[in-house]
Amino acid sequence: MKSEKILQGLNDRQKQAVTAPAGPVLVLAGAGSGKTKVLTHRIAYLISEGLFKSENILALTFTNKAAKEMQGRVQSLFPNIGMPTMGTFHSVCARILRQEIQALGYTKGFVIVDDDDQNKILKEICVQKNFGAKFPPNFFKNYISAAKNVLQTPEELDLGIDKYVLNMVSEVYLEYQNYLFKQNSLDFDDLLMLTVKILQNFPEVLSKYQSIFKYILVDEYQDTNHAQFMLLFLLAIGTKKNVALRNLFVVGDDAQAIYGFRGSNLRNILSFEESFPDALIVKLEQNYRSTKNILSVASEVIQINKEQKPKTLWTENEEGAKTKLLEVEDEVEEAKIVAKTIIAKAGGNSKDDLVYESESIPDFEEPVKTYSILDHFLKKQKLSARTPINMFSVPRLSKDHDTLNKYAVLYRTHAQSRALEEVFLQAEIPYQIVGGLKFYQRKEIKDAVAYLRLVSNYRDLVSLKRVINEPARGIGEKSYQVLKDFVFNSEGDLAKFRVDLADIILPPKQFNAVQGFFLLLEEFTLFDVSENILSLMRLVLKKSGYEAWLRDGTEEGENRWQNIEELFNVAAKYQNLNWQEGLEQFLEEVALMTEIDNMKDNKDAVTFMSLHQAKGLEFDTVFLIGLEEGILPHSRSLLNPSELSEEVRLAYVGMTRARRNLYLIYAQSRRLFGQVQSFPPSRILKALPEEKIDFKIVGRF
Repeated sequence: MKSEKILQGLNDRQKQAVTAPAGPVLVLAGAGSGKTKVLTHRIAYLISEGLFKSENILALTFTNKAAKEMQGRVQSLFPNIGMPTMGTFHSVCARILRQEIQALGYTKGFVIVDDDDQNKILKEICVQKNFGAKFPPNFFKNYISAAKNVLQTPEELDLGIDKYVLNMVSEVYLEYQNYLFKQNSLDFDDLLMLTVKILQNFPEVLSKYQSIFKYILVDEYQDTNHAQFMLLFLLAIGTKKNVALRNLFVVGDDAQAIYGFRGSNLRNILSFEESFPDALIVKLEQNYRSTKNILSVASEVIQINKEQKPKTLWTENEEGAKTKLLEVEDEVEEAKIVAKTIIAKAGGNSKDDLVYESESIPDFEEPVKTYSILDHFLKKQKLSARTPINMFSVPRLSKDHDTLNKYAVLYRTHAQSRALEEVFLQAEIPYQIVGGLKFYQRKEIKDAVAYLRLVSNYRDLVSLKRVINEPARGIGEKSYQVLKDFVFNSEGDLAKFRVDLADIILPPKQFNAVQGFFLLLEEFTLFDVSENILSLMRLVLKKSGYEAWLRDGTEEGENRWQNIEELFNVAAKYQNLNWQEGLEQFLEEVALMTEIDNMKDNKDAVTFMSLHQAKGLEFDTVFLIGLEEGILPHSRSLLNPSELSEEVRLAYVGMTRARRNLYLIYAQSRRLFGQVQSFPPSRILKALPEEKIDFKIVGRF
């Protein structure tokens, strides 16, 4: 049988999922249970058995990283077949819109604006409407995003908020969408919403994609929002006029649903059987990642949440070391103990041994005893107040050390990385921060990309404002506003616009500068079609004067140019296409790049990242820091039961990233927003099974 090789190495539950009959299937995949293996083997099985052709299979993920991993695995199983359509929800929708968006009045050359671009547009709108600083751009951006996640247009807006705020948001939302439409731009949420709107309103388009995508697979289904659910429902179920094959294979874990703040709807996975009453449900409960001890601790923590799909995770892995629960004085001691532990494990030349003062686990549930945990805290805070902090009493990491990329430090908010960075720099421990300053947010990178976006779409006002004076062309704010209004009201292609531009009313110097700028853009659009994107990029940066302006002879200028050369490396994957196709795909990749996609797996460095970014990853040793009330769970969640449940799931996700060693750390106090604040230990610690925990008090107490 063709599929025998594909089924080798799968456990019984995995085989059941991989060989499931046609129709709706929900695979409840516990942490570390091999969900990616099931997804890729399912695709291989469908193709090998001749059930579906590769071109009729669609696999959707939430990160480019996950999509690439799936592609690699399918390719290794079937080296010589055509690759199914695989990608993130947003990238696949962008591809559909490139073909279909003209139905909504846009052109195929639309550009995708990022968060920074959105804020600039909204700030401009807020200034025009005199809303003042009381309502910053983010205030409106969050409401607009929430509306788009539930497919509400400005006219349909109904978010259950105060009527005054609703009217104000509706007004800004309408103006914002008009602004985007006029400059032929979409934001991240538009990619989903507009695709769904087209499928809902144009039956012939829906039929087209139903006939193409006859089998749909979804990774991380618990993170889907309403717009994504409707996209899947339309393609897999259809409307009364368009009935699809109902072949929907979703994999997810409600215990790892952590994106409610982005609009994901946990009900999508909890009520899957209601949407698909005949669905096959398969539970993957064997964990291949973590030791028995780590799995026991994580399983107890997730039981805090009552509303969840019942699963009992188990593993054949070794018992492993007990989970370390460490109490420290503050965020500096927290960072120091993480650094010292890594040095001790990875190999160092320090004479500083790790000395712990052992105690039994404090009873977090009963704070009113003769010697309660509250007394315990107060006593130590009093002692620590008399002891000056020696920030730099940490050993140095030996140059001859073990691999560091198997260590990760996870935290609730990025602000917690500051003390870690200071201590790790002193200890000379290499680290990488996932979610710090993004490569694509560097000024020179955004400038270069803005020039390229203008070649693709001359009406992109955000990019125009960014580079019209980079390098300086003498076009000030007043001249730009005249130019902006002229572009905003323009119609037709760049050639027609160039003719009309002769009528713009500007002083002679600015008039000539504007004419020269758009003449240059037109020259770029007429670049030889046989050339590739790298040739175009070099031409644009040279003829615009940007390269000479950036490389001003200083060391900083050369460093910035090196970043531009790294951008060339990113674009190089499209050099086999003509420049127009390559530019379109390159700009789409840049726009849809996520923070986790920039993480370097093979870099010899400790990884710092937020818990939200850690999902889907695994490390030999994990330090989960900041386990205090108000930190994890976050203070914003404390009065909202559903948000509190999500915080518990966040902790569970963090714990289940660990293969061999798990460290849970909480501090008596930490400096936040310039002030030292004290928080009690997190309620999450109440669930820890004492027999699986090694509790230590660390510091100078």
